[in-house]
Amino acid sequence: MCIRTTICLAVIVAVVACTVNCEEVQSSVIKEGINLNATQYNATINDDKNFWDWILAGILSPSDSTTENPKPGTPEECLPCKCGLTNVQRRIVGGVETQVNQYPWMVLLMYRGRFYCGGSVISSFYVVTAAHCVDRFDPKLISVRILEHDRNSTTEAKTQEFRVDKVIKHSGYSTYNYNNDIALIKLKDAIRFEGKMRPVCLPERAKTFAGLNGTVTGWGATAESGAISQTLQEVTVPILSNADCRASKYPSQRITDNMLCAGYKEGSKDSCQGDSGGPLHVVNVDTYQIVGIVSWGEGCARPGYPGVYTRVNRYLSWISRNTEDSCYC
Repeated sequence: MCIRTTICLAVIVAVVACTVNCEEVQSSVIKEGINLNATQYNATINDDKNFWDWILAGILSPSDSTTENPKPGTPEECLPCKCGLTNVQRRIVGGVETQVNQYPWMVLLMYRGRFYCGGSVISSFYVVTAAHCVDRFDPKLISVRILEHDRNSTTEAKTQEFRVDKVIKHSGYSTYNYNNDIALIKLKDAIRFEGKMRPVCLPERAKTFAGLNGTVTGWGATAESGAISQTLQEVTVPILSNADCRASKYPSQRITDNMLCAGYKEGSKDSCQGDSGGPLHVVNVDTYQIVGIVSWGEGCARPGYPGVYTRVNRYLSWISRNTEDSCYC
């Protein structure tokens, strides 16, 4: 299994007793470079072998998931705005590269100036991402870049970079099975929703989204063990029911109710290393909702192994409680 950051390492996690939601975890052991049940938990470090030193693991308390809709913040400076609108009505035919700022809420996370994860703007001060993208990282060394398209371009005038005020990792995040793999990043300065800049909409609370097509965006690798992408990419994959996901090649107990799976039975299209923390969207009329956060999977686009995402509508109450000081659209 591999988390889908550009920072990944081989790990073993031995758990004496754990429920599906990891309510009774008694012990864990994490070491580098060992196999568990013949499956190596690994990923890639692009360009810097020292990145693995920055990841430490820990198993924390159980989920606090609910399905209440978050209430927008009410600071005086909040202005009317619209979430989930892309800046392009039509995608590139036959291609996988997005158009510039097509998904304006998509952010690039950097650690010590290096790209390593994605995220999504949901309000004026907050980005939602995967917990494994911030777990044991120093927030002072994380920066958030918005309106990015080409990571290596120095001529994208609208690109803005923000410093991080704090990181809020879900208290129930588990490094054993990536349950509750969700975190919020609060920025030191507010994002202004003007021009091309818009947040993504949060999802409807009661839907499973099974049977719908979802769109994943990110700068991740375009093939397993490949290099991460220079430009923002997109891929469309079908969203599975959890019953279908548990019937895949994954051990059924690995897929909790806080997860969502998407992908083709035969593989071929998937998120990959470097896409971690980025969004899986669906379209509701003319607006995009973030229904999943890229979390983990067995390789990339392997037959019988769909991508696994954090199910965002399980955390709407948690998001609301932690973002009350921010403006929503």
